[in-house]
Amino acid sequence: MKFTRRDFMKTAGGFVAASALANSLPGLAEAKAKGMNILFLMADQHNHSVLGCAGNPLVKTPNLDKLASQGARFTQAVCATPFCSPTRASLITGLWPHTHGIVQNVDGTRPGLDDKTIATEQILFDKAYYTAQMGKWHLGDITSLRCYKDGQSGQLKDEYKDYLSAVTRDDWPKPRDSEVKVGDLAMLPEMVAVRDKDVAAKAGPEETTRIGRQLIPAEHTYESWLTDRCIEMIKKHKNERFMITWSVSPPHAPWIAPEPFYSMYDPAKMPLPKSWNHCPPEYAKSRAKQMGDNMGEKLVREQMRCYYAQVTMVDSFVGRILKALKDQGLEENTLVVYVSDHGDMQAAHGMVGKSVNCYFEEIVRVPLMIRYPGKIKPGTVVNGHANSVDIMPTLLEYAGVPSPKGAQGKSLKPLIDGKVKAGERLGFCERGARAEYGRMVRSTDWKYCVYADGRQELFDMNKDPDEMHNLAFDPAHKATVAKMRGHLKAHMKETSDPALNMIPKV
Repeated sequence: MKFTRRDFMKTAGGFVAASALANSLPGLAEAKAKGMNILFLMADQHNHSVLGCAGNPLVKTPNLDKLASQGARFTQAVCATPFCSPTRASLITGLWPHTHGIVQNVDGTRPGLDDKTIATEQILFDKAYYTAQMGKWHLGDITSLRCYKDGQSGQLKDEYKDYLSAVTRDDWPKPRDSEVKVGDLAMLPEMVAVRDKDVAAKAGPEETTRIGRQLIPAEHTYESWLTDRCIEMIKKHKNERFMITWSVSPPHAPWIAPEPFYSMYDPAKMPLPKSWNHCPPEYAKSRAKQMGDNMGEKLVREQMRCYYAQVTMVDSFVGRILKALKDQGLEENTLVVYVSDHGDMQAAHGMVGKSVNCYFEEIVRVPLMIRYPGKIKPGTVVNGHANSVDIMPTLLEYAGVPSPKGAQGKSLKPLIDGKVKAGERLGFCERGARAEYGRMVRSTDWKYCVYADGRQELFDMNKDPDEMHNLAFDPAHKATVAKMRGHLKAHMKETSDPALNMIPKV
């Protein structure tokens, strides 16, 4: 089905009018009888607070807000590692990065997952589910996994390029007088100057080099094209049990946004955090802080404007997919997940992006929503911690499939059902690369971090949510440090973490 520009403009920003669907829709009874489907929707670098349902008064996310209202929203979801590949592997294997072995981003020199991987999709595929993954993978050769063999799964960049090359461009947007055309972007002149400085320094080719208004119309973006493919796949396999993953890169860099999303936000109104002018000295030389310093307040606001626009664009595509699911009579028997692999600093402590060796809330916490009509009470808000490794056992429990032996995550269903109190589960995060070895534990009230270079951090998450006062070496909090360190060491021992010996003894 072709999604026309006229259709797109009607639903831009995610304001999709939900069509009424009678319970007698053809095929609904058969769909209910055949078992549960899973629709896994994933963004990259979505900050937990850039959601309307999380209390953000500026961002427009009507479809994600609606999804949250129809199921469970987790307020304390924590990523396994605050960058891509390690967390993505943890989400589907139920293992911590130090166990599955992917502790850095997978590229041409670092291997990803293979067919020996015990992953959610592998398990369901072996139980006759149709399994597909489209968009960002970041875990090596996806075709090496048996669950992704049919040619419709994985990244589809080449097909998209063929599609885009055939599109008529006569009515595409043009740069404004105040903008500079850079390829398919219209950038502010000041941003071009920062780009030139970064190019000369050979730094951040995908970050400050591409920030601005995208001249490719929204309906012709790669993400919109992936959305069309996802909808086609849902329709094609509606009479089978399926797990379909739709994984898009925004709001990850490059921070580029097409109309109408770009113009939905005024950069002057972007909310700089309280910690904007507060950066601990140990992070002053990080890439994230350097970007913030190079860009300055005006251009950081422009970056945030593009980021918010990308979030709203992703929201609109989520709305299209959920509408298609409903139109096919599959809403009632499909568990829908929306999650991100990690967050984004959003100008906290003067930083842009995520390239900093820390565990600040902005990059550690992520959105997480799970909807399953009839099984999850609408409007459920879960304040207990959810870790990336918990996603696999959660999906399998709802599907009626036992978790594999050795899985390190715990199903979130008891938290959703209110059978486990929020404070009974802790949040953990880790970094495994040699130069960035570190571990984090988070309780309802406290966050404790320890690093291979001897740094320690303790933050009171109630009195200091912006994490501007490190209490780790305050004698008044010695007992709290010992308690949190004890929680961390117990977790590391339980999960056979090889970094256990790096935790200070005092």
